[in-house]
Amino acid sequence: MIDLKGLLVFFMLAIMPVALSADIAPETRWADPSSVQLEIEFPGQGYHARWELFRCDCGDLLVHAWLEVPDESVYGDILLVESRAVLTRGFGQYGEQAAASLDAAALMMQLALRLLERSEPGGPSKITGPKEVDLLDEINHINLDTGSAAGGFQAPWSIAGKITAPGETQRKFDLNFSFTVGAGSEVQKASMRLYGVADFGKSEFPVPGTSPLDGWDLAWRNEGDAGPGQANTLDELRALIKGN
Repeated sequence: MIDLKGLLVFFMLAIMPVALSADIAPETRWADPSSVQLEIEFPGQGYHARWELFRCDCGDLLVHAWLEVPDESVYGDILLVESRAVLTRGFGQYGEQAAASLDAAALMMQLALRLLERSEPGGPSKITGPKEVDLLDEINHINLDTGSAAGGFQAPWSIAGKITAPGETQRKFDLNFSFTVGAGSEVQKASMRLYGVADFGKSEFPVPGTSPLDGWDLAWRNEGDAGPGQANTLDELRALIKGN
């Protein structure tokens, strides 16, 4: 049986070819994609995670999540609403732990985008063809913070791989990230592979505001976030939160 909570802890600890015309605005940052397909592999560990993350112009975040260990896998959806409510569905018998996996997905997406930024500081518009990545940083740490969870990687660390432009607004990446964990005599070398596609084009949010909340479980990020009232649709939940 998969220990979803243990798997999430594992991820959190890991955190301590034709040229195209660039249709991405030059000022666009790696940190500003509308959606990201991200897969993470830890060599030799048997752990694999896949996330599809979608950002709404309203600030909400939708995550389709697949978490796999040998002999078992878990799938589910997570929807962060107004940075306060967390809607989840799926995840089978691990549904009660699902809301906690939002931070793992957000931190790993932030890590991938941070590595892309270091690979090409000029931003995604600079990638118009294949770019080989080979970078070693022995000075600067990587600090990650989603607002509700934080982590990081101490220097030295390195990345190697490739970034390509399969579409006008899409940037595909395949990066091997090597780092160390622990301190002093407990330092160990580790690595992970991050690969996927970041899309910087405009797109409709996959969950319309009129969508009913039937089948979703509701949790609150903080105890004080819950307010009186009942919502039957996503728009009603947004209005309820704003009203409280």
